[in-house]
Amino acid sequence: MKKSILSVFAFVVALMLANSIVVSAQTIVSTSPPPPPALETILSESYKQTENYRQTFRDLLAEETKIFEEYDKNGNSERRTAVKSNFLVYQSGKDANRTAELRNVFEVNGKIVPDGQRRADQFLAELEKSATLEKELQKLQNEGSRYDKTWEIYGLTLNEAVTLAPNMRPFFEYNLLGTENFQGGEVYVVGYRQTKNSPFTVVNGKAAKNGDRPATAVSFNLDVPGGLKKNDKFLRGKLWIDAKTFQLRREERELTVQTPEPVILLATLFEYQPSEFGIMVPKTITVTSFDLKKEKGGEGYVAVKDSTVNFEYSRFRKANVEVRVLDDDTP
Repeated sequence: MKKSILSVFAFVVALMLANSIVVSAQTIVSTSPPPPPALETILSESYKQTENYRQTFRDLLAEETKIFEEYDKNGNSERRTAVKSNFLVYQSGKDANRTAELRNVFEVNGKIVPDGQRRADQFLAELEKSATLEKELQKLQNEGSRYDKTWEIYGLTLNEAVTLAPNMRPFFEYNLLGTENFQGGEVYVVGYRQTKNSPFTVVNGKAAKNGDRPATAVSFNLDVPGGLKKNDKFLRGKLWIDAKTFQLRREERELTVQTPEPVILLATLFEYQPSEFGIMVPKTITVTSFDLKKEKGGEGYVAVKDSTVNFEYSRFRKANVEVRVLDDDTP
């Protein structure tokens, strides 16, 4: 964290008038920067921006590169897969308030997928025939992840800072850690920590609904060592919030299991970039999974990196939804 330096200094101005010199001095005292707003204000204003993001981040198109990497027990990369897609934030035909991630995969490990455009056209035609919203969303998920091996990751781009949602907040503790200069601008750094079990943070189960409204929830399906299956699994992390706009610039999020000390099961890093739509949009998302190994001669566990998935996005632009421009890969 960079510390601000306050200084008091004087300067002397010399004016030459004929044969005389007039000297004047002025002391300038730099005032302290205004204190950050109350934590509750930062959280509530940032949540408003996440809602604005959710409403604005639709019918947008970018090129997405997904890189899957697996590691051996010594942490060395032993397998790597690269998948490129035309990525569309798709507005559901069944519910105008719902968006989904639509991926038209066109390249795998440097090889062009044959008949990619024909498959995309057929898929969209079939998608429109989906009987229910659930079936529509499942088709989208299956199509976009058909090259994803053992991973199934979905929905990370659609919602920002999920722990700020009203149904999530009662289960978390928040702290203002300070301010930083981040990529040339001031940000508030907020730490959060889950303090009790939540029906909206679920590991190897089904997330609860929030009455009649769709609930913001995070669901994980992970391998957990038998001795830890019943232990609490909690989220923790940090948010980098723009001091001027309250938009999210970065988030670090970790899923931990209590052993009793927290050990990381899954880590996710979100980085955002400016856009022409008045919101920050995804730039990169990195997901890292860990194997938990028992310490030699002890009862504790250590986390060993098992695999990563890195999502990288080009500049987002508005999609021509009338003709469904899914093969436009211009930068």
